Amino acid sequence: MYPNFAESDFDNNLDKYYIAVNIYREPISKSKINAWLKSFEIENGFKKISCHGLRHTYCSLLLSQNVPIQTVSKYLGHSDSTVTLKVYSHFMPDTQEKVVNALNNITQAES
Repeated sequence: MYPNFAESDFDNNLDKYYIAVNIYREPISKSKINAWLKSFEIENGFKKISCHGLRHTYCSLLLSQNVPIQTVSKYLGHSDSTVTLKVYSHFMPDTQEKVVNALNNITQAES
């Protein structure tokens, strides 16, 4: 089920094959992650959310804080930042408003 990498290859291939690993650097199965998440939600009174939903939340929070799209795209493992833009561009702060504010600041400084 999991590729058998030499120890030196593990870090180089981690992002390609593993969602998470335990303290022994062994892969954790998707079902164990989902079970942990479900129990965490119940214990803390959170609404049910999938791992994929957490991924969307993670991305939208980064973008709302003006983290560059290329960085977010890399963290999500997207092959190209256009993939990230297509899915998440509505979470990016309104750049048109920033442009207007910047131009207003420039013209006010010249007055």
